[in-house]
Amino acid sequence: MADATAPDFSDPAASTGLTTIPLSQLLLSKLNVRQTERDVEIASLAESIAVHGLKQNLVVVPAHFTTSDVSEAWDGKDRWADKFEVIAGGRRFQAMQQLVEQDRLAPTYPVPCLVEDREQARETSLIENLERHAMNAADEFDAYAAIVARHSARPEIHDANAIEICAKRFGKSVKHVEGRLRLAALAPEILEALRTNAIGVDSAKAYASVEDHGLQLKVFAAQGKSNWQPHHPASVRSAMREKTLSANDGLVKFVGLDAYVEAGGRIEAEMFMGTMGDQQRVVDVKLIEKLAKDKAEPMIAPQAKKDGFKSGLLASGVSSSARWPKAPDGMDRYYSYYESKTPTKAQLKKCVAVYAIAHDGIGIEKQGHYRPTPVKEPQEERDWAAERAEEQRQFRIERRAAQLAVYELGKFAGTPFEGRAFWPAAMARPVAVEIDDEAHAMVAVLVRVPVDRISANREEAERLIAEETAAAEAKKAEAEAAEAQRRKAIDSALDDPEAQAEDQADADA
Repeated sequence: MADATAPDFSDPAASTGLTTIPLSQLLLSKLNVRQTERDVEIASLAESIAVHGLKQNLVVVPAHFTTSDVSEAWDGKDRWADKFEVIAGGRRFQAMQQLVEQDRLAPTYPVPCLVEDREQARETSLIENLERHAMNAADEFDAYAAIVARHSARPEIHDANAIEICAKRFGKSVKHVEGRLRLAALAPEILEALRTNAIGVDSAKAYASVEDHGLQLKVFAAQGKSNWQPHHPASVRSAMREKTLSANDGLVKFVGLDAYVEAGGRIEAEMFMGTMGDQQRVVDVKLIEKLAKDKAEPMIAPQAKKDGFKSGLLASGVSSSARWPKAPDGMDRYYSYYESKTPTKAQLKKCVAVYAIAHDGIGIEKQGHYRPTPVKEPQEERDWAAERAEEQRQFRIERRAAQLAVYELGKFAGTPFEGRAFWPAAMARPVAVEIDDEAHAMVAVLVRVPVDRISANREEAERLIAEETAAAEAKKAEAEAAEAQRRKAIDSALDDPEAQAEDQADADA
């Protein structure tokens, strides 16, 4: 680009309207609402200006020491009499500065500028940024808050009117501006997380559903420790709901909003909860629970007596999700589906009923009752191992008795089965190839015998089983004794000093 000089005007601070100002006389203003991501696409924008020139003017205001972004100290108003702050077009201004640093543009390049009054600076900057590259959401919220605050400071304008003026100024709805103000009023830690992209706008909206900073930060800290999608909008919104109550909640209806407020309770306008219309939320949940308890407890005893119970207790919460109180000593909860008979009136007179506030907030309703713990008959201790061993013994006796009955009918002597029929060790398959003899297979055959013959052989079968068991136990004891003797001989050899000396001598050799 060719070098150029700025036009000479004697008092630029008093001038307004479109003119040209040397690039060296421009400063980036703190009034520019875009304070984040200023360097986005600066390099590509600088190339465009170098090739095609500056296609759109900047908007500036006379410089002031409180808002000018300069490094040198200010030593009097005459020092900056010829300086102007860029309040709209900051990215284009930075792109031209980059071209100057690259010696591709002269510092005195005449920049087309619209000089405006400082009073309109923030509004102009907001309009310019909203219609261009998406600014950081936190900057947008702050800008809305600053503009509404400026209008609210005027004596003749109330807060509601200031919001409406801001909405009309930027072509937005009043609800949109109110939402931006709620987001601008987030706890500083959460707003900074949004500014640094640690959370998204949807998450910020979830946190802003309630104005209470203490609650916001409590949920924010808990979400930061979550191992699954921390700060997810749905999770945040759910947590905020759990720690507040809708004005339509049964507990709130039971107490009454007027009584709650009179007791010092706080109510906030609900936002970003996904509900239709403007709803209110009760923030002091512990207070509303206390008020509900104080109101409900006097109703319990008369209602319990009317229903035929000994007494009554109050469950916390509403009937759909009430938490039962601790069971009285010597009582447990009654579950009808475990019982075969409905309790009689006489039995109910010994029970304690449990009531909760109705879901619709109209009075209390019974949830169930506690009853005296039934006395359980003492049960004899059983030796399960001994019972199992006896079952196995009886099975062996039954099996041996059946085998003896078959032997009585015929031992296959002198038949083709002699030497070829064997009792299976376990349940036999119909046909099984022998592992050690591939030339033969074992074929299972069922033999039909009278049951009384099996019963007649039970005594003999029991005797044979007892002999086999005794022989097995004796063999086991003999093996254990032999093993003990072997271990003893080894230990004795290890402890023998002479044997140790001989072993050492052999090792040395």
